Amino acid sequence: MRRILAVDPLLASPAWKSELQKRMYKTDNEIVYPEGFGMDVLKKYLPETDAILTVFSEVTREMISQATNLKVIVKPGAGIDNIDLEFATESGVMVCNVEGVRGQAVSEHVFLMILHIARNAWMRNAQEEWKHRLGIQLAKKKIGIVGLGNIGLNVARIAKGFGMNISVNTRTPDPSICKGIEIQFVSLEEIFEISDFIVLSLPLVRETRGLICKQTINLMKENCIIVNVSRGEIVVTDDLYEGIISGKIYGAGLDVTDPEPLPKDHPLWNLENVFISPHNSSRTPETQNLAIKKTCENLLDALSGLKPIGLVNTKVF
Repeated sequence: MRRILAVDPLLASPAWKSELQKRMYKTDNEIVYPEGFGMDVLKKYLPETDAILTVFSEVTREMISQATNLKVIVKPGAGIDNIDLEFATESGVMVCNVEGVRGQAVSEHVFLMILHIARNAWMRNAQEEWKHRLGIQLAKKKIGIVGLGNIGLNVARIAKGFGMNISVNTRTPDPSICKGIEIQFVSLEEIFEISDFIVLSLPLVRETRGLICKQTINLMKENCIIVNVSRGEIVVTDDLYEGIISGKIYGAGLDVTDPEPLPKDHPLWNLENVFISPHNSSRTPETQNLAIKKTCENLLDALSGLKPIGLVNTKVF
């Protein structure tokens, strides 16, 4: 019997738990749900753990070093910044993610936030003022997408439907993946200078941490709208707040924040033209089921000695 340790409380929720158990039924694997998710509890389970399953919770060097039987760490999402990839690789532990599943759901959420802010739906409790306030039309407006992975590409497809002018900044510009969409690849500085809407859908790495800060906000067009569906740490929260209350930024949509969750007394909560969602833009029945399916495939392949499709650190295999 191989033991899979769930180290994230989200995995113990009824929806996750039932689906995981259904897919692992009749396999030679047991998913272990600890009575708590702090290191003081997890350390009792780690030495006998063959696989670690997480969503948002960190998988640290300490955890990996104590899991002496560990073969694989699996996550049902694309971003693996909560996993110590370097130490896992040094330790010969596979790390697997799930890509290409959530882009459509997240991109739909992007436009929920954009339209909520652009059409002043946040003024719903001020009927008279809303009645006379002009909204922002999307057609012909410039949208700047930072990061052209699965999410960014789906945002571009929807933006095309709205008749927007699309600019993209990405590390690997490749027009062939954008067939049928007129996209201009530009520098980050140009994204900031020309965009009416900026959508952040890039990974969190050392170079992107704090990308949206006082200096870059100063480069932006007046009344720009910012949407972040990547990682909270890409935006300097206090600088964004100052940009909004100063009138430089028209509003913001944040599915992720720094810190996360955002403290209840943080002043961003008091700004009606800021749409904050609880990092749930990707969660639909369709994405959930497909992500769990691919997660279980990664787990079963790795524990059976096969190369998982979602293997990130391929040199370990």
